[in-house]
Amino acid sequence: MTIMIGDVHGKYNRYKSIIKQHKDTIAIGDMGIGFRDRRRDRFLINPPYDRMVENNARFIRGNHDNPSVCKNHTQYIADGTIEGNVMFIGGAGSIDREHRTENIDWWADEECSTQELSDIVDLAIEKKPEIIVSHDCPQEVVRPLFLGYDLHKSLYPTRTGQALESIRQLVKPKLWIFGHWHIDRDAIIDGTRYICLAELACRDINFDTMEVSGIL
Repeated sequence: MTIMIGDVHGKYNRYKSIIKQHKDTIAIGDMGIGFRDRRRDRFLINPPYDRMVENNARFIRGNHDNPSVCKNHTQYIADGTIEGNVMFIGGAGSIDREHRTENIDWWADEECSTQELSDIVDLAIEKKPEIIVSHDCPQEVVRPLFLGYDLHKSLYPTRTGQALESIRQLVKPKLWIFGHWHIDRDAIIDGTRYICLAELACRDINFDTMEVSGIL
């Protein structure tokens, strides 16, 4: 069983409490890794590194993570990684990037490049993973999943959302776990079960059986 953790957003005390209690966790992005703290003039590079290594706490990157710092972190799961029947895909587009400062709290490569995403889609079509773990979700499931909810971000298309949509249509995975939208949701659309985790929400996932249970 693996504990999946919703966006961390730099709330490391709560995150440390979770990974202290549970081994084999995967956070699904927006760790806050690499952010420049303007007030204290420092970088948040490896939070909380020792505990992450000790308890096998891993993560994919979100749009609020410095990609280059993530890639040098031992607990990072690279975009397009496949482990057994699971594919991992990080990154997303930031709707508020015009209000952020490049290389301080926003990075131009927050999304994979068009070629990188094309390669990931091709790999997914070839390997046909049954489970996708991503930061964002397919573009066309946002409206049906969150209909009636007050979303904190607009529904403009991104290349990540479009690539994930291609995987949805061409691979048809059985289970899709993601964050980014910060609302707990569990719904089946066109035969795929979508689970969105709110900030620091947790679910216990058996990747072999696709059994899902909730934890505090």
